[in-house]
Amino acid sequence: MLSLIVAYDKNKSIGNENTIPWRLRADMLRVKALTTNQTIIMGRKTLDSIGRALPNRINRVLTKNPELLKDYNDIEIYTDDSILENTTTQKVFIFGGGTIYEKYFDKCDEMFITEVDTIVEADTKFPNFDENNWELVSREEFKKDENNDYDYVFMHYIKKKEM
Repeated sequence: MLSLIVAYDKNKSIGNENTIPWRLRADMLRVKALTTNQTIIMGRKTLDSIGRALPNRINRVLTKNPELLKDYNDIEIYTDDSILENTTTQKVFIFGGGTIYEKYFDKCDEMFITEVDTIVEADTKFPNFDENNWELVSREEFKKDENNDYDYVFMHYIKKKEM
């Protein structure tokens, strides 16, 4: 199953200058719980922003410039759509950034979204999508606290089957 995981603000902004523009510990824990022992697919800039392969996951990176990734360990490097093939995990997560979300959005079967109750300055946005094509499976609202700088909502969508 091809899944997608993302956090965005009220304007679907996901990043600014290669960083996540908020601090939400609960979202990081959710990402860890959902993606551990699974495959994650990200772009080179997302890997650069993280700074390392995420442990206990198969880290696949799509790039036009594989030579820029020579200093990373524990990653699989791809230059084309074969990145989606020959996976051995139950789920494969599209992990970002903006270009990767746009490229593979239409292929995804489900989305795990964290909507952050703020509007931030951003240079990267999540693609717009028609919510009528998706079934909201779960929605949980949370208030900000000492570990989470903003109110936020966890949502899980499954793509509706075509009639």
